[in-house]
Amino acid sequence: MLGGKNILKIFIVFAIVGVVFSQDQKTFRLKSGDKITGQVMSETDDTITIINPLMGEVVLNKSDLKQKVVIVSLKSGDVVRGELLSQDNDIFVIQTRFGSVSIPSDQIEKIDSENSPSPVIQHTPYGVQVTSVPTPKEEEWFFSKERLMDVWFDPTGFIIEKNTLYLSGLSWGFGITDKIQITSKWSNYFYQDFNLRPKVTLFQSGNVESQSSFAVGAHLHTRGLPGKYKWVEDANRDWHWDNETGENYYTTEGGYIRLGAEKSDDGDDWEQYRNSPSDGEKMWFELFSAYTVSKLRAGGNGRINTTVGASAVLYPGEDVAPRFYGAVDIDVTPNVKVMSEVFYDAYHPEFIDLMEGNKNNNALHFDVGFMTNKIPLLWILGQSDNLWIGYHFQRPFISFYWKI
Repeated sequence: MLGGKNILKIFIVFAIVGVVFSQDQKTFRLKSGDKITGQVMSETDDTITIINPLMGEVVLNKSDLKQKVVIVSLKSGDVVRGELLSQDNDIFVIQTRFGSVSIPSDQIEKIDSENSPSPVIQHTPYGVQVTSVPTPKEEEWFFSKERLMDVWFDPTGFIIEKNTLYLSGLSWGFGITDKIQITSKWSNYFYQDFNLRPKVTLFQSGNVESQSSFAVGAHLHTRGLPGKYKWVEDANRDWHWDNETGENYYTTEGGYIRLGAEKSDDGDDWEQYRNSPSDGEKMWFELFSAYTVSKLRAGGNGRINTTVGASAVLYPGEDVAPRFYGAVDIDVTPNVKVMSEVFYDAYHPEFIDLMEGNKNNNALHFDVGFMTNKIPLLWILGQSDNLWIGYHFQRPFISFYWKI
């Protein structure tokens, strides 16, 4: 059995180890491909001595350390290029042409690797496409090639980068400043719906390890009907023939119509709903807010981004249509994101219920899918780093956009 003195010694050892490892840890990568993390105990011109939780004291030769050249973009607009010597939660040490520089991680906007292969240029019948080989999995990376401003159609706390043009199959957008963007559904222009969707960042903070951002916005429409639906009992009619009287008659049945849809006389003793997206002559708008937390994944490769948000459609003469959601997008590689979402929306029927006219009182919905810039939109076009394509469970099932 252990005596009191031995127990005291063990307690002291664990206490010392706990104190040591409660301090900031640094990660070192070797040319051999090994990666080791520990508390730096001492450093000479040639070696670095660290304490690792499993291996204890380890002496690293600086000549064995892997040289990783990075391009660091700061929130101030400055860009620093050099060899990444060491890192922890608070400080990144970069060896630049003008000496060793310690950069606070909360001042870093983005980190790119200069060790990535050169872009590959492909000539297609539709022009030149620029692609690149994915970053090797063993290469450390901190940020995906894309930071989402929306998870499918729900906003995140982030916005489009300044001076960046966004174009999708339905909308376009532009980053005006570091905190303001505008987007608009160009597809609505065909029925004269002038619409504008400004989004403003109210709060943003953090460092490379963890970041958070809160944004609010509104979507103004001058006409048209929202993509929200409600159930009515007289949405459709069915014609019948009475063999005895030789007369036609019809019965009505329930179905989904767009929020704001109104009846119009079809000249046959029955008023049907004007239910097209282009119907509706009233001005309406949507309000939204979103808060996103972005954290570096364990091991330092990519990020996990978690968003909670809410929106509400306000159409004259209709009840407010609220929506509450939570979403997660995970960087699998610099070029692939896996995304999932759960949302509460009583005005969002599932696709099969909408098509078949089935009344569904379940307002809780789920979505899952992925996005990548390594799949061409059309096989003849080839792929481009600026073209992102996504596939997911909820309608419209496929989404894509360019950033220029």
